[in-house]
Amino acid sequence: LCYNELNGSIPTELGKLKRLSVLALQYNHLSGAIPASLGELETLERLDLSFNTLFGPVPVTLTYPPKLQTLDIRNNSLSGSVPTGNQSLRNTDTNTRHGTHTDT
Repeated sequence: LCYNELNGSIPTELGKLKRLSVLALQYNHLSGAIPASLGELETLERLDLSFNTLFGPVPVTLTYPPKLQTLDIRNNSLSGSVPTGNQSLRNTDTNTRHGTHTDT
């Protein structure tokens, strides 16, 4: 769903899509907070929310998906730091991981 000029917030109901492995919402006009429910996606391997207008803290629940390898939240107005509780995420390519930053 990237590059679709989507507006509004990310629906919390996406956390109910238990078999979702990739959620690519980059380059839209999404705003608001990142839903904590995205941390309930046990099969999620890639989450790309970059280049939107998301704000607020990065939910600690984003460290919960055990298969998450890529978390890209660049170019938003997020605060705080990226949680580091996910062992899989800590083992990702260093350049990819350092590309997942927040603006403070």
